[in-house]
Amino acid sequence: MEIQGFSKSFLFDKKYFLLRHLLFWSFIYLDEITGLLGLSSHFHFDWVLACSFLLDLFLVYFNIYYLIPRFLLKGKVLVYAVATLAQLLFVVYINDIVSEYFFPLTEEEWEEVDVLFSYLHHFLLQLGVLFPAIAIKLIKHNWSNVETLKELNRMQYDSELDKLKKQVNPHFLFNSLNAIYIQAKQKSDKVPASIMALSELMRYQTYDSQQKKVQLVKELEFLMNYLEMEKMRRENFDYNIDFNTSIQNVKIEPLLILPLVENACKYSQQIDSNANPSQVNLKLRFTEGNLSVSIENNIGNAVQAAQDKYSGNGQSNVLKRLKLLYPKKHTFKVQSAETDSYKVILTISTD
Repeated sequence: MEIQGFSKSFLFDKKYFLLRHLLFWSFIYLDEITGLLGLSSHFHFDWVLACSFLLDLFLVYFNIYYLIPRFLLKGKVLVYAVATLAQLLFVVYINDIVSEYFFPLTEEEWEEVDVLFSYLHHFLLQLGVLFPAIAIKLIKHNWSNVETLKELNRMQYDSELDKLKKQVNPHFLFNSLNAIYIQAKQKSDKVPASIMALSELMRYQTYDSQQKKVQLVKELEFLMNYLEMEKMRRENFDYNIDFNTSIQNVKIEPLLILPLVENACKYSQQIDSNANPSQVNLKLRFTEGNLSVSIENNIGNAVQAAQDKYSGNGQSNVLKRLKLLYPKKHTFKVQSAETDSYKVILTISTD
């Protein structure tokens, strides 16, 4: 990762601009540089070499800073190919004129020159200068596109998660205020305690839930407070929470389980309170990197509940978040243990 990070920085950061280009031209003129340093006897300065270097600068920079952005990157491949070919032929032609001007050949020497082969040889030499520059330019462009796409995907991912998380708040708040409203109509002494409990719950949602992940024990404490408030407004309601100590170090995305608990509480209200108490059971286990969450509730009108229990906004919200947060790392099952009970089993791989 460090090597990849440095490679990206070296290719794109402005502070390495001069070094990048010096290294490129050092590679192209390696023989001349070793000669200049006295490491070989091939080097000798002349005006032909100077003109050749200037033409190489034109060949490379005009191509990568004008022709590639103007034509190749806009899909005009044929125009780019023709323009590049013309540029190469022009450089070869000017190089030949400069060489003839400073080192003219005699008639006898011209008779021994294969003009076509000479032009082809010089053309390939210039192509050897231009091709590495084109390759580097396209690699940088593709890498930049990939990074941009990743950033756009990340922004879209975060936006979708944020939207889904915010959907939980009004849904939860509506249910809670409705519960306090019922208590107020009944002139219950539990109203102040319910308002305080709601305050604690909203404080968690406002602050702690803004984190990407929270300790599962804090999320569990939030769910306990929610269920306790539910119990305050319903005389014939009870709940049970069962968990093992291995969940102490587990982290989870905030408010992921809440809609499931809300659904369980909602549909347990269909119970005939005179016959059976409403019951919600929450069970959490963490073993070998897998978190298992089981939420079970009894229901009264089993036929009606079967039709709409797991098709609400809260349930859809959870499924969408699971798809984003744990792709191919979760299972979600709904079980009908009996005609009067439902169970949701959620398993998440946290590895």
